[in-house]
Amino acid sequence: MRTLRAAAAWLAIPAVMTAVACSTNPATGHSQLDMFSQNQEIALGQQYDQQVQQQIGLYHDPGLQAYVDRLGRELAARSERPDLPWHFAVVDDSSVNAFALPGGYVYVTRGLIEHMNSEAELAGVMGHEIGHVAARHQVNQLSKQQLTQVGLMLGMVLGGRNVQQFGDLANMAGGLLFLKFSRDDERQADDLGLRYISRSGYPPEAMSNVFELLSRVGKSEQGGRLPSWLETHPDPAERLQRMQAAYTKLPPGLGAAGFRREALVDHLEGTVYGDDPRQGFFRQGVFFQPDMGIAIESPRGWKGTNSKEAVIWQPRDQGALLVLSLAQARDARQAANQFFSQQGVQQVSGLGLNNGYGGSYGGNTVGSEFVANTQQGQLVGTVNFIQQGNQVFQLLGYSQSNNWRNYAPEIERAMQSFQRVSARELGPIEPWKVDLVRIDRPMTLREFDQQHPSTVPLAKVALLNNVDVGTQLPAGQVVKRVIGGVPGAQMD
Repeated sequence: MRTLRAAAAWLAIPAVMTAVACSTNPATGHSQLDMFSQNQEIALGQQYDQQVQQQIGLYHDPGLQAYVDRLGRELAARSERPDLPWHFAVVDDSSVNAFALPGGYVYVTRGLIEHMNSEAELAGVMGHEIGHVAARHQVNQLSKQQLTQVGLMLGMVLGGRNVQQFGDLANMAGGLLFLKFSRDDERQADDLGLRYISRSGYPPEAMSNVFELLSRVGKSEQGGRLPSWLETHPDPAERLQRMQAAYTKLPPGLGAAGFRREALVDHLEGTVYGDDPRQGFFRQGVFFQPDMGIAIESPRGWKGTNSKEAVIWQPRDQGALLVLSLAQARDARQAANQFFSQQGVQQVSGLGLNNGYGGSYGGNTVGSEFVANTQQGQLVGTVNFIQQGNQVFQLLGYSQSNNWRNYAPEIERAMQSFQRVSARELGPIEPWKVDLVRIDRPMTLREFDQQHPSTVPLAKVALLNNVDVGTQLPAGQVVKRVIGGVPGAQMD
């Protein structure tokens, strides 16, 4: 939980749309449904870019950002839409992912960049996303669905004004959901990505390396706040076969620029690996937020997700939610009054002091059980507002009314565990970071780990380098490892 804000970010498509019409796909020359002009498409991208920066955040590394922007612009210049106002950025998330918004906005996560092992591989991923924009896949899908609210991103209910959002959160908690492209769209984006990296002089085999990495990622459950590329794209094994078949049709002599391994890897020294514990972390079933000096026990058996906006817990059956966020209010009672003034929300009991919550916060805590009538049915839950100085924390737990009794005891126990925690109790908090080591002799990755140990399991080091633990590494190669971190902290 980096910056907790009680704000639900909903992205609405502009009310004015052009009449339903067909246009030509710039990348293929084929006709496709299109309700957006290019100016409208760019305007959508500008709007959503602000939401990406607010909800996910950009990674603070000017050198890495400049490198990705330069690479992206070089690739986009070789696309069918070079004149778009292209924007490329690294978002601060540990998942292995990349995504594009309408109008030329392309993002890669720092987690993806760290797991790439050459500039050619990163170019392949970015070329794929550029392909979606070049072929206008986003606006085509939006046109087909005739959405009134964009499906690129769904906000989370963190005490927002519209109680109908509660039902959506039950299905969407903790994530950024991307527009689902058709398999034909994904294949086309793969083909376009291959086209762009070939035009740029990178070996087409770099795409194979990417799909092999994605297969490894899928088996490792590597994650962040965002879904992985595997959750928003088809099976990498099938895509690998298609790419290998496509190589045979390419003209000979491609790949003069080479893989450019060190051009990419040299930018990774010191980058944060995994989730940054300074922004909150889980350890032995407890969530800690060092900057805010708070801790709360997770409901037993529930999975917690730490996002920029909130911390969200869900049981395995996803039948309930517990959400910790910050309320926009001057004190706990004002926050409670705002919550219960929402349309459709009713207090079950009188609003009062909950002295059993928040440990030392005592009388600064108010709350009550509630019933909320939504389009998804009736929800039952409890909400508590805990005041610490000028900050008011909101603890919100709920489920469908017929299941509330099954989840209420665990939600209640977790809420009552909310407490202060001092920097002295937490000890040193430093992030995991990527460290580069140039080896002076051939060795396996297992031998490398023994000689240059990491603070994460060997399996994660192997994934980071996209090799097996028994792979023989040549002398002179720069190998990635991980140092630092918080002992005992949970990593996805």
